[in-house]
Amino acid sequence: MSQYSIFFFVFFSQLIITSPYTLVERHGHTASYMDNKIYFLGGDTSKHSRGTNDFFYLDVSIPFNLDSTLPISDLSIDSRYVIAHGHGISTICGPNKDTIFLTCGVTDIERFTYRYINNKEWVPGPSFRDVPWSSAVCNKNGSYIHIYGRYDDNKYLMTIIDTTTWNLVSSDLNITNYLAPEILLPNGKIAYIGERINNLLFRNIYIYDTNDGTWTNMSTSGIEPSPRRLHTKVLTQDGLIIIYGGVNSGLPVPDQISVLDTKVNPFIWSIPNIDPAPSSAPFRRYRNSTHDSIYSDQIHMIDVSEENNYKWVKSFTPNNTYAIKSPGVAHAVIIGGTTGGIATVIIIISVSYLLYRRKRTVIYAPQAKHAINC
Repeated sequence: MSQYSIFFFVFFSQLIITSPYTLVERHGHTASYMDNKIYFLGGDTSKHSRGTNDFFYLDVSIPFNLDSTLPISDLSIDSRYVIAHGHGISTICGPNKDTIFLTCGVTDIERFTYRYINNKEWVPGPSFRDVPWSSAVCNKNGSYIHIYGRYDDNKYLMTIIDTTTWNLVSSDLNITNYLAPEILLPNGKIAYIGERINNLLFRNIYIYDTNDGTWTNMSTSGIEPSPRRLHTKVLTQDGLIIIYGGVNSGLPVPDQISVLDTKVNPFIWSIPNIDPAPSSAPFRRYRNSTHDSIYSDQIHMIDVSEENNYKWVKSFTPNNTYAIKSPGVAHAVIIGGTTGGIATVIIIISVSYLLYRRKRTVIYAPQAKHAINC
């Protein structure tokens, strides 16, 4: 199935695979795409509720079916010195887009940063303001990481890190809006998909220009998604932002999937046709209305190749015509059409609650023309 776009979620809990690594139920871990692999790090488990330093990857350069063994490899020996944690945020960045940047500042417990360089080792990263961070975005050329978070009850902060020196270069303390989730567009602007009040409202899109450090506000048109939280998002290769799932007052939202067209001004919302989701497909992160943990050992994929007509599928084959060694190049391309505009195959992987560390992570896998959201 290499010729269609796939939006797929990975939810796992005690999934046994015939490889050296056995997946266990977890949430609050990060996911990063690099060199045709999706790297997962950390997260809380039922046995380790204050976090882990588990480190493994899923190989997305080869075909697989949802009913068969997943190509997963364990790298935990490389992360043995990383502090056990959950609810971190990560992004691929650096001049060569070959470094995973991790910061643990989403919770109020302990804050630290690490860098995973050239698929070899984790090293301590820079230190900066003691803030619970909620998103990290690498700019188009990999020179800066823009980190957003709250430093006071009603005030928010944008901090910028120079990836050539890994030093903090500036901070903006004048952000008053609680924004989420974030998508890097092809023009180098970060679009924050809505504003949080209680649930996330989607009519207004706040845009941060990484080129000149300015903010703008856009009022969207079309069929606005119902208010929600705990959903995921991804930017497709033809400039569409797709949001999936979420809850309102503890219940699943009626509009399961919504699409935002960023090729027009103002952006336009629409709702595609799609069959009802499988009963096992989670519609939010990992908690139900009574705050009990919900885990799944299922993977779910959505084919989004046909405009406005999506469908649930079970198999995927990457298109190696578009293989690119550097993950950073991929990021720059997709974030302008998934950051670029190559064509039509998207893959979004959200592992259990990996999707929601408070925000989601969008990763682009060029060899299959897809974005991976975890």
